[in-house]
Amino acid sequence: MGNIITMARKELNIYFTTIIGYAGFGTYAFLMGLVFITTLNKYQNFTQFYLANQQPQLLEQLNFNDAIITPMLSTGLWMYLFFIPFLTMRQFAEEKSNRTFELLMTAPISSLQLVLGKFLGVAAMVATMTAIPLVFPIILHVYGSSSSPGSPVEWMPVLSGFLSVFLMGIVFASMGMLVSALTESQIVAALLTFALLLVNFVTPMLAQRLDGEWRSVVEYITPVTHVMRGLQGRLLLSDLVYFCSCAAAYLYFTLRVVESHRWR
Repeated sequence: MGNIITMARKELNIYFTTIIGYAGFGTYAFLMGLVFITTLNKYQNFTQFYLANQQPQLLEQLNFNDAIITPMLSTGLWMYLFFIPFLTMRQFAEEKSNRTFELLMTAPISSLQLVLGKFLGVAAMVATMTAIPLVFPIILHVYGSSSSPGSPVEWMPVLSGFLSVFLMGIVFASMGMLVSALTESQIVAALLTFALLLVNFVTPMLAQRLDGEWRSVVEYITPVTHVMRGLQGRLLLSDLVYFCSCAAAYLYFTLRVVESHRWR
């Protein structure tokens, strides 16, 4: 366990002693802030429209979760297309290009500890990135108002949404680690990871053209389908099992790739 923590700390030190961590978090926070302001403005426009047209029944159905938080998180999912490859491209590819990968292979650390340590480091980055937009529901909770008593924000769907986004980020990060382990170029690793993640976003759209069991199968194998249920406050145990199984599978394949280098 000590070697895993040491490797994770090494990864985090690299992120925060270079521009990678600060640039990634700063850009992500800025973009999510823009998305939040945009959705908030739309909410205000809808409110004014319903008031002007005397439609109180529609105004009562308007809430922060459906009109602001869920659209904000849904838009933020697409940003993972760019930020996850940015975080994972250097995991193994940089070690290979700098010829330090051979030193890791001869160090007193097992391949499993190496993979888990790097994964723990990038998982901490994904967790921090996921937590950044949590400030916006807090702002709505503190300064927002609701026609019904209590908090204007329903926190269970919010927490379900953030958890599902984090788990999807973990799955994407494990994909990126596998790609990074297969190449020596960080640019190639980033581009291939981006392409792989893009396929995961596009596949549910293509599945809409299928019928019957094939549609269900194609939708099930993509993480985006499962995360959308979480954003709607319907994160199921089967979704948690799916996310954990996918991450474990990609990490296993990454481990096999790393071990193949150890025996060369």
